[in-house]
Amino acid sequence: MGDFVPWNSQTMDAWAERYAEGKFVDLSGRRTHFIERGQGRPIVLIHGFNLDLHTWTKNLDRLAARFKVYAPDLWGQGYST
Repeated sequence: MGDFVPWNSQTMDAWAERYAEGKFVDLSGRRTHFIERGQGRPIVLIHGFNLDLHTWTKNLDRLAARFKVYAPDLWGQGYST
């Protein structure tokens, strides 16, 4: 990222469309953000309370070498509503 952008300068949807790596899916009416990488048996990485999927940044590529990795932002965290 280049210039500083205040967190409240735009809506969450606009912010996510611009900066969020990964995909979005609607789950029970909630926009849920996740990263999907790799191939093979699936593994789901769940982050801790008051964090987001970036908890797993340093682990994603290593795990994706052997597994299909899904790392979601839990509802109300990261880019998920």
